[in-house]
Amino acid sequence: MQNYFCHSTAIAEQGAEIGKDTKIWHFSHIMKGAEIGERCILGQNVFVADGVKIGNGVKIQNNVSVYSGVEC
Repeated sequence: MQNYFCHSTAIAEQGAEIGKDTKIWHFSHIMKGAEIGERCILGQNVFVADGVKIGNGVKIQNNVSVYSGVEC
C-alpha cells in the first residue's frame, strides 16, 4: 500500500524508496534508487536522480533538480 501522495502528473519510478506522508507534486520525476524520507514535500517539476538520499521533513522547492551523490 502506498503511504505517500504522488500527483497524477508526477512519476515515481518503481524502485524509489519514498517515506510515509511525503508529497510529490505536479510533473516531478523520482528515479529508481532514490531514497526520500518521511514527511517531505517535493514541489512542481522536481527531479530526483538515482542514488540521492533525502532525509525526513525536507522541502524541495519548485523546479529544482537533485543529482546523484547528493545527501540532504
